[in-house]
Amino acid sequence: MSRESTTAKAARYLVEGRLIVSHVQRGGVSATCRGDGTIYELGWRPASGWSCTCPARGRCSHLIALGHVTAVDLEPPNDRRPTQ
Repeated sequence: MSRESTTAKAARYLVEGRLIVSHVQRGGVSATCRGDGTIYELGWRPASGWSCTCPARGRCSHLIALGHVTAVDLEPPNDRRPTQ
């Protein structure tokens, strides 16, 4: 049997309703995701970037799931140009 990829696991978490986004605003994103047995805290902050409390290194399936349902605007507000 082949092992489930990180991307496939992220999609499964979304389909199964395991991701709960609790806070979204310019200062960051906060969410929880029920992994295989534990609920992890995850999110994004301008100063520190993406984070998750799971033991995985790098971009975990929880963060990939969160990335699929959020968009982070990395452009500072002062650098925005008016649309014409």
